Amino acid sequence: MSRRDSTPPTILIVDDDTLITTSLQGLFALETDYKILAFNDPRAAEKEAARQPIDVVISDFLMPGLNGVELLKRIRVQQPDAVRILLTGFADKENAIRAINEVALYQYIEKPWDNDDLLLLIRNALSERNLRRELADKVHELDKLIERHTQLADRNDSIERDLERAAAVQRRLLPERMPQRPGFEIAARFEPSNWLGGDFYDVCQKGADLILLLADVSGHGAHAALTSMLLKAVFHECVRLSDDPQQLLEEMNQRLYRFLPPEMFACAAALWIGADDTMRLSNGGLPYPWVVRRQGLDELPIAGLPLGMFADSEMRPYDTRELHLEPGETLLLASDGLGEVRDAEGGFFQDERLRAALEHSRGQCAGAQIEALLADAAQFRKGDAWPDDVSLIAVRRA
Repeated sequence: MSRRDSTPPTILIVDDDTLITTSLQGLFALETDYKILAFNDPRAAEKEAARQPIDVVISDFLMPGLNGVELLKRIRVQQPDAVRILLTGFADKENAIRAINEVALYQYIEKPWDNDDLLLLIRNALSERNLRRELADKVHELDKLIERHTQLADRNDSIERDLERAAAVQRRLLPERMPQRPGFEIAARFEPSNWLGGDFYDVCQKGADLILLLADVSGHGAHAALTSMLLKAVFHECVRLSDDPQQLLEEMNQRLYRFLPPEMFACAAALWIGADDTMRLSNGGLPYPWVVRRQGLDELPIAGLPLGMFADSEMRPYDTRELHLEPGETLLLASDGLGEVRDAEGGFFQDERLRAALEHSRGQCAGAQIEALLADAAQFRKGDAWPDDVSLIAVRRA
């Protein structure tokens, strides 16, 4: 049993001497608002303690039928939180001291007592009891928090393991290595901002033609990653039905419009390298591609609408351009995550810093150019996490 401080404390007084119980009742009634229960029969007092909460028990030591130590033992079993005080005569002092450990006695009082000392003792006992209760409550709350924290930590570990496995599956959807076509160097890289990302790249052969795709699904996390998995199947299906990059994006757009929820879309660019090494590029919402020339840089204004937003393929929404690279020149396709990297002052990497990085990478192989760009972007953001998924494809004329 337990009771908080919303009601006055209950004091149980047990003594076979009626004069003593009456005297204590009068003292407490005059000086306090305590609820007083007085008994001359210890067994009746024991029954009362089993019926209602008791805050303090004051019991005489020598009583017929049941002595005070035995009574306090029994009440301790019923109400371990109750403060236990033993009244003793001078001759019972040795027994009272022995009872301190036996019944976890709070204090013993020798008869005759001093009223002021007794009142102070009871107030101190109640304050200490309340502190113990508050401490027990705090410990209980802490135990619950620890248990909850442990549960959350276990769940978080489980989620992280699931995400790690899902990330491994997503990475296996990417080409294990980019094909090397005579006369070209081709490299690609995917850096998710978290476990799972919405960026995707792939490559497909159709006869002697080589088709590359770079895509960026709207949003982040699991739903974007699932959509990127859908893109792989759609890409390979639509390559079979297409003869050029614009037709490829149109075919993909029709399928993604059917499959994706209204709020989702995918930006994409398709590069088609023909059997005669002609290069045709179509864009559907990705940032303008760059060409690192032997002298200078070209930002190619090839625009287009994202895939999955509109069903009408007659809009012809995908700009297409035929490209020509001289030996040593590189075409770079990138998702918008690269340009959106910011420094501490809020400046964007896509401004002057990206141009400088591209200029600096001139003359390197395709893979080294991608590594140099990512390293420069990482230095620009001072090693913080990528704010968005970053994907790159570099095609260099050897």
